[in-house]
Amino acid sequence: MNIRLVKQGASITFYNGVYMFFLGVFFVFFYNFIMKMNFQAIYQLWGFYTRYNSDISYLFILFTILIGIFLLSIGIFICYLSDFIYKRKEKFTWIILFISGILSWGGILTMMILLKNIILIALTFIGWAWFIIGMLIPISYYMQKEYKEY
Repeated sequence: MNIRLVKQGASITFYNGVYMFFLGVFFVFFYNFIMKMNFQAIYQLWGFYTRYNSDISYLFILFTILIGIFLLSIGIFICYLSDFIYKRKEKFTWIILFISGILSWGGILTMMILLKNIILIALTFIGWAWFIIGMLIPISYYMQKEYKEY
């Protein structure tokens, strides 16, 4: 029963990594939409940047694409570790996946909250909650399993 829970949790986090990968693709290819949503309250300011100071608008666009590339790479990392856990069920790999996923999803969610972009807050909150569920399902297996102390 516990092994089945580990495999189920690894499957959930694997698909969470795929979700993060596609969220990164969204950031990379739809950066104009994201910039309009980020500057929705002060849209005139974004129009000013794009028209009169293209260097500043270019920095904002590069920052958004950088977030997308970060999401792509962490999504691939989560998929790899989830697949590794599915096959071998090692505690250390689960801990690395837990720490990296919580930090990356939490960081992206915090950034979207600070940007006050409701659409991206919802998308990242879904990913964060999905990851937490995938991590909490196999936790009883890893807490009960005895390991040698060195």
